[in-house]
Amino acid sequence: MRNPKFHELLKEITELHNKKNSDYATDEDPLSNLKLCEQFGIPAWKGCLVRMSDKWSRIVQLSQKEASVVEESIVDTLKDLATYSLLCVILYEEENR
Repeated sequence: MRNPKFHELLKEITELHNKKNSDYATDEDPLSNLKLCEQFGIPAWKGCLVRMSDKWSRIVQLSQKEASVVEESIVDTLKDLATYSLLCVILYEEENR
């Protein structure tokens, strides 16, 4: 294992995703919340890009000043962005099979 911290972060991201996913998606389709944008004619993977742009905007803001919401640090937001990136890959590949 070249970088143990990298694998530790992957485990943390997995655990965070599993916790959050149970609050947002259905048991039948763990990506159901991300697919809601399809009701408006937006492919799910592109809707995920919008969410990623929101995270990026937050990262830019947090790089310039302290967070006013303590629970949403730059590290938390970077982890969210990593999660959305992986989910976007899944959604993109589902659409382009």
